[in-house]
Amino acid sequence: MWCAVASAAARRLLCYRATVAASILSSIILIVLRGHVALAVWAERPDLAGYDSTAAITFTVLGQSLVTTFAVFGGMIDMPWRIRNGSIEVDLVRPVGFQRWWLGLEVGRAAVYFASRAVPAAVVGALLFDLRRPASTGACAAFAASLGLALLVSFGLRYLVGLSAFWMTDARGVQAVSALVMMFFSGAVLPLSLFPGPLGTIAGLAPFGAVVQVPMDLYLGTADGGALQALAFQAVWAVLLLLSARALTTAGLRRLVVQGG
Repeated sequence: MWCAVASAAARRLLCYRATVAASILSSIILIVLRGHVALAVWAERPDLAGYDSTAAITFTVLGQSLVTTFAVFGGMIDMPWRIRNGSIEVDLVRPVGFQRWWLGLEVGRAAVYFASRAVPAAVVGALLFDLRRPASTGACAAFAASLGLALLVSFGLRYLVGLSAFWMTDARGVQAVSALVMMFFSGAVLPLSLFPGPLGTIAGLAPFGAVVQVPMDLYLGTADGGALQALAFQAVWAVLLLLSARALTTAGLRRLVVQGG
């Protein structure tokens, strides 16, 4: 049943072919622009953030290709809208459970975005720029595992933001702030090693870095403490976020019943 939810979500997104084509084009344009910007920056400041120019361009190009897959800029979970218009009541009676339903939708969406946005953009980036390949088969396996955990962390963060609509009349402010925080603290804009002092420490401990920074560190082989520690960091945050989401889901649904009578 859960796999059917993910499959249905994927098929629904693929129906909008013009949107898919436009998204592929925009992803490629961003890859080209950000790649050339990174080349210019690292030409002036070699070894900035501990990366040489090849590692920097690889981080930028591949990291940018994953931005839409992990919805780094927020959104992709329309729970607040469904709460406001009352259609959330339909989601309460689905046979897979409320949180699992939204996770299934997210897995289907991410699969489509990865295949139709991330892969084409990464291929174009590899053709245009000198990208570094993974150091070993183990690095490839760690990177692949990291992508799955990154999706769970990203979903957990955005799902919690969506749940805020149970307590707030308008959750758009929370969504805007969370998207801004994730954009900068995930590593999607700049490597987190560029953040100075206490800000860098906070950025390294927060869950946002598990979305882009950790997968790219595993790909490049620059993860502090090695691959197992990096994957453990992602896994711990994924579990904490999903458990927190489950507890708040129960509280939110109880509140919805009281208000809706």
